[in-house]
Amino acid sequence: MNIHWLKMTDSTNLDAWRNKDAAEDKTVWCAEYQTAGRGQRGNRWESRQGENLMFSILFRPRGLRAAGQFVISQICSVGIVRYLAELGLDARIKWPNDIYIGDRKICGMLIENTLKDDTLAVSIAGIGLNVNQRVFPPELPNPTSVLLALDNAVTGLEGTPGLSPEEELPRLLHRIFELYGQMDADGHVPGLEEEYSRLLYRKGIPAEFEETEYVTGGGLRRFRGRILGVEKGTARLLVEKEDGQVAKYYFKEIRFVL
Repeated sequence: MNIHWLKMTDSTNLDAWRNKDAAEDKTVWCAEYQTAGRGQRGNRWESRQGENLMFSILFRPRGLRAAGQFVISQICSVGIVRYLAELGLDARIKWPNDIYIGDRKICGMLIENTLKDDTLAVSIAGIGLNVNQRVFPPELPNPTSVLLALDNAVTGLEGTPGLSPEEELPRLLHRIFELYGQMDADGHVPGLEEEYSRLLYRKGIPAEFEETEYVTGGGLRRFRGRILGVEKGTARLLVEKEDGQVAKYYFKEIRFVL
């Protein structure tokens, strides 16, 4: 695997962008520490030095139509869930691509794309997976890590030994690249959409949500509903409300109430 191991960088996503014209498909940058790591919604991604996996993958999905770009998110999300399953952890995908153990976030993802005409030229997936960290800043509402999850799942005690990021990253990448290698010219991976849908966090379970200002035009509007799945073609989240109406949401139009 073509992995660039870094002690420190501003952001592995920025490393990928700086090298996007020359780097080969499936090139990876991984850093022990990021000074300007970024997450979704413009948030910073905080991580203790050397304890977690912070990396970015550069994809060159030849011929993939821009309309089908969500497949990259699905490939990375399902690949990470498969990797965690190998460790004995039952993970779910909080739409569109956060990874949760129970009601706690173990992994975040930021995917950025560039287009050439109507096809995807480059896709960069920035991924932060909490591996060995046991203590988190108090402002983070619901974090967990592989070690914390293993403590709960296996021993019930704080006794799970730490994992080696250098050994775990290739194992994780293998699961992602395994799916990526199955993608055909139309951006289809056999069974991927079904597996992604099955793994959706809170799917079919009545729960609280909030419509954001992108829908309401003002403040937040809370409602109760249940996730049905994801709309093909648009990747919108399908949520059935208590009155039976099925609403469709783009990213940033809905929030989960945790």
